[in-house]
Amino acid sequence: MRYRSVLFVPGHEEKKIKKAYTLNADLIVIDLEATVPKDQKEQAKKIIRECNVNKDQTYIRINSNSDLEFVTTERFPGIFLPFTETKKQLIEIDTLLKKNEKLKTNVIPILESINGLANLEEICSFSERIQIISFGSHDLAKSINLKISEDEKEILEFRKNIVNKSKNIQKPIDTSYLNFKDLNGFEVSCNLVKKLGFGGKACIHPNQIDISNKLFT
Repeated sequence: MRYRSVLFVPGHEEKKIKKAYTLNADLIVIDLEATVPKDQKEQAKKIIRECNVNKDQTYIRINSNSDLEFVTTERFPGIFLPFTETKKQLIEIDTLLKKNEKLKTNVIPILESINGLANLEEICSFSERIQIISFGSHDLAKSINLKISEDEKEILEFRKNIVNKSKNIQKPIDTSYLNFKDLNGFEVSCNLVKKLGFGGKACIHPNQIDISNKLFT
């Protein structure tokens, strides 16, 4: 699978889920975490089932370990794991997945905390599940009160660290660009991280997909 464009879609919004499969994203990630209100997470699972999505092209961003049963029962091939911080956490996930999975579930850690970045090498070394990692700058910035400017210079060293410490696996996926109306800014961000060694970009809007596909080809 390629990861040039990774489109995140809220799990409780049926129209957006269905729309996603008319687009050209390499991977669609249906979200059960941040974009889904707490009181709608179980309803989101029902919506995802009823949408009959193309599972070969779909991963789930889980909200908690309790979502793993849904992932394995529905036979989704992979998950994005928010706030991955330790190898111990991955071993726990691995044990839970093995209880129910019918096929081996890929795990893509999201590095979005100082602790996770500090333990990056041990996370990348968990070869039983980890083939690629992703960067989540927005929650990282919130946790350390970091204001990110338009040129994203404040997260440059974090990005370099992610690339340098994940050289033994696939090129990482970069964080999303929140100002989805600014396609020039998105393109600049893609070009920057491609030069650093990233292999793809998280997308939050359909208009970002073709740009990401073109630049990371």
